[in-house]
Amino acid sequence: MNRRILQLLVIVFILSAAAAERAWTQDLTRMVLIPAGKFIMGSDEFHQEGPAHKVYVDAFYIDTYEVTNAHFCAFLNEQGNQTEAGVPWLDLKDSRIVQDGGRFTPLPGYEDHPVVRVTWYGAAAYARWRNARLPSEAEWEKAVRGDIDGRTYFWGEDIDALYTNYGQDVESTTPVGSYLPNGYGLYDMTGNVWEWCSDWYARDYYYKSPKRNPQGPDSGYARIIRGGGWSGPVHVYAKYLRCSFRYFLRPESTNTYLGFRCARDTE
Repeated sequence: MNRRILQLLVIVFILSAAAAERAWTQDLTRMVLIPAGKFIMGSDEFHQEGPAHKVYVDAFYIDTYEVTNAHFCAFLNEQGNQTEAGVPWLDLKDSRIVQDGGRFTPLPGYEDHPVVRVTWYGAAAYARWRNARLPSEAEWEKAVRGDIDGRTYFWGEDIDALYTNYGQDVESTTPVGSYLPNGYGLYDMTGNVWEWCSDWYARDYYYKSPKRNPQGPDSGYARIIRGGGWSGPVHVYAKYLRCSFRYFLRPESTNTYLGFRCARDTE
């Protein structure tokens, strides 16, 4: 094989790889429009979720799927794995992403799994790169409930494994979109991985939050996470999948069951 043909084959390979990477981004970064309106946020079942209160949220867009390893690699290959607040955006240890020669790639077979081991800072940076943002806690809860308010889980009152990867049932993340969607057509809003929200956490915030587009406290030590993940005992994780359940982690935290999705304003 002469040198010119070899060069052309290399160029074709590079262009094909780039096209495949763009295809991942285009196919799995679709967003759904969540209409403006009121809903009952929180519950009176657990103290940190209460009191249940009526909230109005403006219309917004949110990702149909959780951000995948392929998505996040495209971001890292442009921006690098930068350090913010003393921690890298992505902790490569036990993630499904490897770095080789300065390039980030998903482990084979994990391209369409949700990215894990990402800090809040990394999630927020990725969202900015996509001209988006992280959803507020109120937006996230409105989105998870679908077009029906008041249910314990977005599908009804009892756990249903057709809708969610939880409780170490498959002992790992699963490809995004593997389970049935909610009423808005959103996948994996519960289970698979917990999802970072934009808000700071305060246990008593619901007692004083605005009735329109609440954004969380002005400051804090931890950020809100929502939705539950794949890991953990079944009898515990059932409550984490409830639409109203809220939890929190320090923004530099990472683990193998924590990821995110993006949101965007309508204007």
